Amino acid sequence: MESRLKNQHLEKKLSNIPASPGVYLMKDAEGRVIYAGKAVNLRNRVRSYFQASKTPHALTGEALRRVQDIDYIITDTEVEALILENTLIKKYKPRYNVKLKDDKRYLFVKVTVNEPFPGLYITRIVKRDGAKYFGPFARNSATRQTVKQLTKIFPIRACNLQLKESGNRHKVCLNYSIERCPGPCEDLADKEEYDQIVKNVCLFLGGKKELVIKELQKEMQTAAEKLQFERAAKIRDRIEAIEKTVEKQKLDSPDGDDEDVIGFAQKDDLPAAPSAAQTGEACVQVLMLRDGKLTGREHYFLTGTQDATTSDILTAFLEQYYLESSFVPKTVILQDAVENPEAIQKWLSEKRGSNVSIHVPQKGQKRQLVEMAAKNAKSILKQKELNVVLKAGDNPSLLELQEILELPRQPQRIEAFDISNLGSDFAVGSMVVFEKGEPAKSEYRRFRIRTVEGQDDFAMMREVVMRRYFRAVEENAILPDLILIDGGKGQLNSAVDALKALNLDNLPTIGLAKQFEHIFVPDKSEPIILQKNNPALHLIQRVRDEAHRFAINYHRKLRSKDLTHSVLDEIPGIGPKRKEALLSHFGSIEKIQKASLDKLLAVKGMTHRIAERILKHLVTKG
Repeated sequence: MESRLKNQHLEKKLSNIPASPGVYLMKDAEGRVIYAGKAVNLRNRVRSYFQASKTPHALTGEALRRVQDIDYIITDTEVEALILENTLIKKYKPRYNVKLKDDKRYLFVKVTVNEPFPGLYITRIVKRDGAKYFGPFARNSATRQTVKQLTKIFPIRACNLQLKESGNRHKVCLNYSIERCPGPCEDLADKEEYDQIVKNVCLFLGGKKELVIKELQKEMQTAAEKLQFERAAKIRDRIEAIEKTVEKQKLDSPDGDDEDVIGFAQKDDLPAAPSAAQTGEACVQVLMLRDGKLTGREHYFLTGTQDATTSDILTAFLEQYYLESSFVPKTVILQDAVENPEAIQKWLSEKRGSNVSIHVPQKGQKRQLVEMAAKNAKSILKQKELNVVLKAGDNPSLLELQEILELPRQPQRIEAFDISNLGSDFAVGSMVVFEKGEPAKSEYRRFRIRTVEGQDDFAMMREVVMRRYFRAVEENAILPDLILIDGGKGQLNSAVDALKALNLDNLPTIGLAKQFEHIFVPDKSEPIILQKNNPALHLIQRVRDEAHRFAINYHRKLRSKDLTHSVLDEIPGIGPKRKEALLSHFGSIEKIQKASLDKLLAVKGMTHRIAERILKHLVTKG
């Protein structure tokens, strides 16, 4: 055996490693763990790194030369070694291991089945607390939308109150009034009915929608037989809502089983991926089929794959993903083979409680599913690389906004519109532009309202948007990645009407309502509600406020210009401040002329003598 070792301490360690299953930790000169691995035979596996061998290893070249010490932990079985290896990877985050990227960002849906009246929550932390966890989910907005939709179908509490089976004396909240919670906090919920709701929620989250429908149909039949027609009608509505979600699933598995289809792409799959080449990043997509229906898909990024084989990547992903996953399907369908599939199958079977098989299809529909997952992973990785090329260092707010609104790309260019008016004489609109999250002031535009009489904000918004994009189409100008309208549904719908008339309704458009800072999206009845500390919300608030500021400034400029040549200048005792106050109060000279003495006296700073003088002067002029 030709040794590659010059470190006598390391050589001595290698000679004493037992031929047992376990985990090994390779350390650098500073004692940092730079690689963790598992083996059925620790002695053979670890020694193979330092021997001339055709077996591919994760540690080669410079990485292997960094190894100055090796520790190991003996386990009873290879399955125990597999679990321990992933625990140590999470603990030490070794530099040369393939790792799920930033796994703390992934969401789980938690159902506290260990309480008298379980609740439904979104969390990033999985605890051994008796609750049921579903996930992980990578797409925040989609997860929150799913939970929101779920509470519409199944009224389950989402508060953090500590409830008992009876004797609860809290007050019901708004969710009770809108029938999204049956009010267990005030002992208004029937325990048996509530438990059935919780059971159906868990089945739904587990992808068993067909089974949920069957359970609900039984409940509806029972309620009808008991002449509880109102309850039966509510259950019928729940069934219809679930059936709509089932109808959307167009992809079926030929077996009709629970399956996860896993495909991936890495840097070598892209024609030019500078950032992936530096970080060794790969993307994995999981298609989740439950009872043969495609119920969801998630993608995840892995780091440290630059020297890893296909087998290394898939093995690392399987072990790390299912270590945290709340559900293990009957079959895991893979793009390529993994290392030691028997051990992984045994571990997954123990976790599931029944046999789990790993399958690498070579042809047929299942191969097509794998290729679709791989193709999607490649597309996601490519888009991520393009975003990095476009902007060195991604803007977290833009990334978050892209995810929340499910945009095809980061909104590098945002155009925002606002209307400001105090009567038709001063009605104006503004457009501000943000590029890569920062104002591009040279691109700002302002509009004097031409076609709208009176204070019709909706019509004014329609006019401004129409004028802006009619000109953009005529001049073949750059179009935005996102249009932001200052206002709620009314203003948003007016803007969308203008875009439809120009065949530009494919441009992503949202409205931001001032009162509650809710985000409105066309063709969706419910707004998107973000936490106050959400960076995406901060960004669009900043854009909206800039559009408002720009509109107000233009409005003031026009009003100031009007003040300069006002008929009020001819009235003794009327200076700039009183002119400003009068025009702000009434909006135009015409309205001041029609005002009564009492209305003039209502203006801030107005005296009886000056009001009479204004009245006399304007009546004479009129």
